[in-house]
Amino acid sequence: MAEKKEHMRWQLRAPGGATWHWSVAGEDLEVHTTYVGDALKSVLQSARDLQLGSGSSIALLLSEPGGTRVFFSGAEEEVYVQVVQFSDLQSVDNRWAGGQPRWSGRISTSGFIDDVRSMAEQLLSEVGESRYLKEWGHPFPSRELQALHGHTPAD
Repeated sequence: MAEKKEHMRWQLRAPGGATWHWSVAGEDLEVHTTYVGDALKSVLQSARDLQLGSGSSIALLLSEPGGTRVFFSGAEEEVYVQVVQFSDLQSVDNRWAGGQPRWSGRISTSGFIDDVRSMAEQLLSEVGESRYLKEWGHPFPSRELQALHGHTPAD
């Protein structure tokens, strides 16, 4: 039987909300986030960090007042990923308290990068930059997507 391929999808919700869907290692994960942070940009930046050879990165998907941190460590051909949900990321005193693991495991680094790139391209194709800005409140992270193609736009 064929192994289930990892798959990602970014779904804009009511204005200011989104859900990151990730099918990984036979599990379906949903992470909800809001406009208080720029979550898609953060995920794209982590993929770029890994692409450039970084051994670790953190993506932040904020909600109100909590959110999810995605930790990447030990990256080479594979990367160890931990998806941890926090109930209060706004508090200075408790922002690291009470993290609840949602998923962890080793995945292909290049597969993750490819999946993130495909997810962002699909979203851009479906909604376009103007609708993304209107519904999300942040510009589409085109610079980060282009960087995943090995292009870095001039400043």
